[in-house]
Amino acid sequence: MSGLFSTFNITKRGMQAQQTALHIVSHNIANANTEGYSVQRAELKTTQPFGMPSLTTSAEPGQLGTGVQVAKISRTRDVFLDAQIRKEKSTLGKYESRQQFLSEIETIFMEPSDTGLSSVLGKFYDSWSQLSNTPEPNSTARTLVVQNAQALCTAINQNYQQLSDMEANAADITSNEVFEAASILSNIQELNVQIKAAVIGGKEPNDLLDRRDLLLDQLSQKFSYDTEETDFKGIKIYAKVKKDDGTEDKREILKDGSLNFSLSYINKIDYEKNEIEIYIDGDINNKKTISVSDASEYKNIHVLFYDKTAYSKGGTIDASPAKFINGSINGYETIYEEIEKYKTQLNNIARALTISANTIHSDGNNIDFFNKDAEDLNNEPAKIISVNKSLVDDPKNIVASINSNEGNGERALAIARLRNIRMDVTGIDSRAKFISDVSLNTDKNSTEYLTMKSNPNGITIDNYFKSTISALGVSSQEAERMVTNQNALLSQLETRRESISGVSIDEEITNMIQFQRSYEANAKMISVIDQLLDVVVNGLIRR
Repeated sequence: MSGLFSTFNITKRGMQAQQTALHIVSHNIANANTEGYSVQRAELKTTQPFGMPSLTTSAEPGQLGTGVQVAKISRTRDVFLDAQIRKEKSTLGKYESRQQFLSEIETIFMEPSDTGLSSVLGKFYDSWSQLSNTPEPNSTARTLVVQNAQALCTAINQNYQQLSDMEANAADITSNEVFEAASILSNIQELNVQIKAAVIGGKEPNDLLDRRDLLLDQLSQKFSYDTEETDFKGIKIYAKVKKDDGTEDKREILKDGSLNFSLSYINKIDYEKNEIEIYIDGDINNKKTISVSDASEYKNIHVLFYDKTAYSKGGTIDASPAKFINGSINGYETIYEEIEKYKTQLNNIARALTISANTIHSDGNNIDFFNKDAEDLNNEPAKIISVNKSLVDDPKNIVASINSNEGNGERALAIARLRNIRMDVTGIDSRAKFISDVSLNTDKNSTEYLTMKSNPNGITIDNYFKSTISALGVSSQEAERMVTNQNALLSQLETRRESISGVSIDEEITNMIQFQRSYEANAKMISVIDQLLDVVVNGLIRR
């Protein structure tokens, strides 16, 4: 049966509920600009009403309510939108890292330009053509040949060194990315423990969930993954990886409060000892050396999974390649491949230049035009190619004619004609192979001495380089296009999420006024009850 004291309790509950709601409004406003914060709401519901009429209760006109209570403090979040955003962030992370380095590679090659390798190569062949017209020992064309050859070697050397420097830079960035990813995973693990403890205790850990979601967003930029919710709002994380056969696989790296696997970075490989030096969690201060069955299998791999559980117990480090599907780490891995490809192509160009020019030039007096060591791909020709020092010191030693004592310029003309000769640039690994590939006539008694024929399946050195630049341009444009598209898509998705989960100051002010008025009304109700009690107690006594 209701009474004044029952009404008083209803009013007290009303004030408490409105106060809690105002507290949440205040929390929302305070975190309006907090990254990753999701707006929270107090879910109000009626308390248990008085029971139905029975033999022990009097009949009432209806169930009488007992007030209001805060049933739950919820956060507004769309988990499906979160998953979509993280998927797109992984794609963006990959192409942002690619765009960054591909644009730098384009800057290195500077094509097309007057100072680019293609232009310098053209000037090199032009100078030989000029020398063929003026092959005299004192001809200034000889000095021009040496100068243009040196400029060509310098251009190749510099491009190769810049690519090597970029590779080292990519290594540092990848190591840092691994460090950040491992740190994020560790933080998620700790939050999982706290979240589960709070839920088991009957609480809604909204702020902790927001912090975990923010970390999950950040992790998605590093690599692509799937999540699975477990009991008491814990999560599992499955990294998406690529198997050796190219198919997609998943690796469970985190389960609730247990981090099964974390990441390490390969710093150095010893192929003779089959040992790998790694940075545990990408930390350069935590180096470990592990033994593998075949170190060559890790040549193009820079990131590993390692068994965190076994390592923490002091066991051996069980590591396996981490070939991610997407994310910035995957992007940097592909950049390693790109840089290695361009370095290989520069080596092919330097080797083909060296072998072709040396074969024709040395046939006259056994003097190589370029450093002979650049004929071997194992010596990194692009790194060491240089003009024979004896020719630099005395350009008169350049053999421009068929015989050194003749002045017909035929040998210089043959080298100049290399500009338009198609050859197997990637397959020429010796002078004999070059002679066979272009059908070079080496019979000095023949009227067709030093004549050549293009390999119908080959390509000129200049066009080989231009095809390299063309492929680079396509890759760079693709990365730029993907970054633009992903940014536009993510902007739309994040705007949608902000409209759902973000704090609207206008809405919060409206709610604040609403709950304030309700609080005031409940306070007024207490004043009314006080007056009624005064009538009941004091008024009746006076009578």
